[in-house]
Amino acid sequence: MFRAQLSDGEQIDCTDYEFGERGVTLSDADDDFLAFVPYNHLLWLGMVDDDGRTKW
Repeated sequence: MFRAQLSDGEQIDCTDYEFGERGVTLSDADDDFLAFVPYNHLLWLGMVDDDGRTKW
């Protein structure tokens, strides 16, 4: 699982993502669209473990 941290404090969990020219598209396990996050609103995107802790 992955987690995107947005500049407004929101966190979005996803199972897949795709980098685009202007931002990241986040999707769930069924490959359904969750969100588009422009790069200027994305603080970080990383893996998380089963307990929700970020893996660095």
